[in-house]
Amino acid sequence: MYIKKPNLVMLLFVIITLTDVAVWSQNNKIRDLSSNEFIPEGWVKEFLNRQVEGLGSHPEESGFPFNTGMWTENMKYTDREFEGGSDWWPYEQTGYYLDGILRCGQMTGSETLKNKVEQNLNSILKGVDNEGILHAGDIGLSREGWPMVVIIRMLIEKYEISGNTKLLSAIDKHYKAIFSRPEIFDSVNKGGFEIRPVLNIELLGHMYGITRDDWYVETAEKLYDAFQKKANQKGNKNYMISVKGMNEGVVPSGHAVTYHEFLKLPAILYKITGKEKYKTALYKAYKLLEETHELADGGTANHEGLAGKGSNESVEACSLIDSNWTTGWALLATEDPYFADKMEKVLYNASFSLITKDFKAYQYYQMPNLLISTNSSSFYNDHQGWGAQAKGRLCYRPGHDTECCAGNIHRMLPTFINRSCIVGENKVKVALYLPGTISTKLKKGAFSFSQETNYPFNHYIKITINEAPSSKVELGLRIPKWSDAYTIKLNGKSYVSGKDNTIFKSISRTFKKGDVLEIRFKTEPKIDDRNQGVAINYGPLVFSYPIESRVRKSTFDSGSKSSLEFPAYEHFPKDIKDSGWAIALSKDILANNIEVIQTNASGYPWEYNNVPIKLKVKAKHVTNWTLNNWTESAPYPENIITGKDLTIELYPEASTILRITEFPKGNF
Repeated sequence: MYIKKPNLVMLLFVIITLTDVAVWSQNNKIRDLSSNEFIPEGWVKEFLNRQVEGLGSHPEESGFPFNTGMWTENMKYTDREFEGGSDWWPYEQTGYYLDGILRCGQMTGSETLKNKVEQNLNSILKGVDNEGILHAGDIGLSREGWPMVVIIRMLIEKYEISGNTKLLSAIDKHYKAIFSRPEIFDSVNKGGFEIRPVLNIELLGHMYGITRDDWYVETAEKLYDAFQKKANQKGNKNYMISVKGMNEGVVPSGHAVTYHEFLKLPAILYKITGKEKYKTALYKAYKLLEETHELADGGTANHEGLAGKGSNESVEACSLIDSNWTTGWALLATEDPYFADKMEKVLYNASFSLITKDFKAYQYYQMPNLLISTNSSSFYNDHQGWGAQAKGRLCYRPGHDTECCAGNIHRMLPTFINRSCIVGENKVKVALYLPGTISTKLKKGAFSFSQETNYPFNHYIKITINEAPSSKVELGLRIPKWSDAYTIKLNGKSYVSGKDNTIFKSISRTFKKGDVLEIRFKTEPKIDDRNQGVAINYGPLVFSYPIESRVRKSTFDSGSKSSLEFPAYEHFPKDIKDSGWAIALSKDILANNIEVIQTNASGYPWEYNNVPIKLKVKAKHVTNWTLNNWTESAPYPENIITGKDLTIELYPEASTILRITEFPKGNF
């Protein structure tokens, strides 16, 4: 009998193809938590409740467009309190808000927030056209690409919560209709904000994870290939935000939020295809951002445009929130704890420091070294001629001159919670430790556990299993980079310990109700040497010297976006004339020069008077560091002159207002 020999080339092709399919399928069995899978406790519950009671339930205090019917009406940007703007702005800005309050409302059970979402959701679905396309008011198909990306995040999360197949069908019909139009690919020929419809790739990837419809992968790659082809052309500024540009090591520049938004695309494309070119681009871009723009508290320096590493730099609120959203995609795609470490540093330090503790006011620009915060202290955009409206961007206000951040702040903690666990078919990896209960569905049954912890203020987490399948589950516990040693106990007995970090330590077993895991990390203060300056970290927290200030409450700001219940604030350093606030640490400081103080304080731990932990360290007064014109923060001098000896206490950055976080180095 004659048997035909297999063609070696064809055999290899089949093996490679099958391997690619396996990787593709495996990556897409990974998801994050939906907002109904987490019940908050401890400080997380308190934070979210304050969000509800503050601007969450009172968005009108932020002014236009949050004082409108939002997506239930045709918003006009000409109704802004300021000149300028664009027709898509109100839809982007309120889209951020609705996405955030959907998640927050679900986690807290707030009927007020849920009702706001339902009203807008119903209006969006009723506005569907004959082709099945959903719309952002009446601004037109060519203008609504980016705001539709923002609002469809909310629609998909609503489906994940509800399981409503009619909603899923509406999203599916929208995308099938949109991408049947050849002109939708024309967005790749545009620049600036007009290129953002390419970011539909995020939602195409998410929809593939839900539906397993290969059309979504094929369309996502088709759209990205069209973008990449155009970006490759000589002189195209979009090359920097493309995979090829990232892999080539092009230094990030330009609009920071746009860079962060496009940085998530290689993560998503790697997740849905398993192609290594996307993964390598992702890591190279993150390393470049660290090297060129990362500040002491984890934020990426920018004042709209990326700004480099300086002690007097700031970060836009939207940039902080969007960067963590992007880093969350990177975490899901790679399952690398490196990205969880980055998310914690940004949230617990830079992000939380830009919100007042009652969630009634926020900064447009946040600074690690915030020396003064007044209606005239933001100098970053003076050269752009934006006038008085931009001078108060360092102030805490209910609303600012550009309204994107007023919406986006509502996504800050809820989206972080969504990424706190990586969920697979029969595994759960705890990536971000938070007090609360997680209840999720695995392939072989429900899995529920509660975390008791005051993390990030202490480094002990107790996990109690509430429900588990009658088969093995892999439970992964993140060991953060800052950990010097860890111990894990199971039901009171030592299970594993070690000194390795930036890993997930997995426990694979048939869990039973009542099983208890205890995780404890050991660490010491870590010195972050920043060339001329130095910062001090302890665990995931960055510590600051709080500058005593005089506070002026106001119901006046350049956009009239404040009231008696929701005032604006100005903060002036108390020792403004003699620079009594100016402090240096020793250039030779070591961890054992720093005393860790457990305060045993109770109450909301992010408030200045309630912090559970402080650091004590010796310092010196700096005599030649002053404010610019007595009105603006200034970088510390290249050559500092020190005066009297001091012993100072450092607080978690997010518990402070005026502060020094990156200290100049003194020669002592």
